[in-house]
Amino acid sequence: MEGPNKDEIIKHITKLPSFSTTAAKIMQLANNPNSSPKDMIHAISLDPVMTARVLGLINSAYFGVREKVVSLNRAVIMLGINTIKNVALGSAVISSMKIRNNFKWFTGDEFWEHNLGVAVGSKLVAEKIGIPFQERDEFFIAGLLHDIGKVVFVQYLPDDYARVLAPDFQPGVKKSKAEGIAFGIHHAELGSLIAKKWELPQLLIDTISNHHEPVFNGSPSDRIKAAVHVADYYCNVVELGIKHRKEAETVHPDSWGKLGFMESDLDSVFSGIQNMVEESKVFLKN
Repeated sequence: MEGPNKDEIIKHITKLPSFSTTAAKIMQLANNPNSSPKDMIHAISLDPVMTARVLGLINSAYFGVREKVVSLNRAVIMLGINTIKNVALGSAVISSMKIRNNFKWFTGDEFWEHNLGVAVGSKLVAEKIGIPFQERDEFFIAGLLHDIGKVVFVQYLPDDYARVLAPDFQPGVKKSKAEGIAFGIHHAELGSLIAKKWELPQLLIDTISNHHEPVFNGSPSDRIKAAVHVADYYCNVVELGIKHRKEAETVHPDSWGKLGFMESDLDSVFSGIQNMVEESKVFLKN
């Protein structure tokens, strides 16, 4: 199969929309260890659309708050600045990353449902392994963004990508590896380049890059990498969102050691994931 090469594909990243001024400021603050919750609240509050979106998400069934939250200050008190940051980030990315609904193998809704499944699944893993409540949204946002590299293939190379995803292209080979064979680059690497363009936190860049073939190096991101990798595996097996042709899905064996449970525990860990994904679809509303 002849098609565009790696360098040509990477150039398409420059065509992706930039973050809004507000989202870019949130990223800047998120990457600055000296920034304060007050700085984050101020940045969001200057953008009425972002403020409304964040408060709408906070008041959704997904978060299950008992009383309506009408101010960002109150949201921070109830849920913590880390959650507010990740809600704002997730909302900004989804509103920027559109998928055409006439792509041969999946619609935009199916694409984002899969990503939500991995996001929710990653957060369930975080709960299972005892991650403090205020830190679990880091797992959610990493899962939500893990497949953003696919957007470049779908938006700019839909016919070439449709051929790569066909069952008769490199049969028996994982589709991420088939992408590399066809294009010289796979969606995980593309996603990490997009994340760098947007100046996302390094933890997210590492997780996006590693979600199919995780490399564990003793860093704080190891458990997030393992959680997203395992959640992605599970969502692919149960066909949550995107309906795959059945592939030889596998989990990197070192993942289980990082997480402290085994494949036989997956149904228990991910119990109720479908209902939680339905509740989290509020993230897809702009």
